[in-house]
Amino acid sequence: LRAGLQAGRWRTAAQVAAWLQQEHGIHRAAKSLYYWLGKVGGALRVPRPCHVKQDPAAVAAFRAGLAHNLERLALPKERAVKIWVADESRFGLHTQSRRCWALRGHRVVREREHRYEWEYVYGAVEVVEGWAQFRFLPSVSRELSHGFLQQIADSDPQAEHVVIWDQAGFHPRPGDPQLPPRIHLLPLPAYSPELNPVEGLGDQIPD
Repeated sequence: LRAGLQAGRWRTAAQVAAWLQQEHGIHRAAKSLYYWLGKVGGALRVPRPCHVKQDPAAVAAFRAGLAHNLERLALPKERAVKIWVADESRFGLHTQSRRCWALRGHRVVREREHRYEWEYVYGAVEVVEGWAQFRFLPSVSRELSHGFLQQIADSDPQAEHVVIWDQAGFHPRPGDPQLPPRIHLLPLPAYSPELNPVEGLGDQIPD
């Protein structure tokens, strides 16, 4: 049971009950199942979302090969190196309907306006010292991404800057001739936001 939980074989007590019944002929009530799931170290946890197109092998390879990929950049040994994780957050108007007073049994109807006006925040955090860079922009584009990379490079003109971010269409790729000097890119695997710790910063800013 512990091995199955560790491997993610079951996510609900009902799945465990079906496994016990089908493979071992054992029937257990829900209360008994919760007891034994807790006994082997199980706990109810809120799952982290995962995109259906994510490639687990690519995620594992990125984690295992990160140090090697950093070494392959062949950065000048006489210069300081700063490693950044970067991403963009989109913010806009979200109309909310709050509770209001009315008589019991009467349906309440309120007008609701839908408007879609978005702004974007480019953000990057340096993983060793915790320095941060942000830029508030009306849109995203390859040109604006280059501008943000230049901002990172200008934050310490004496250092080489490694930027880890996703492969969005408006992000430059490694080897782009228009990259600012002293900027080196490491792209994340597709559909893997959990590999980028800066992703959580957007959740801290209210819409």
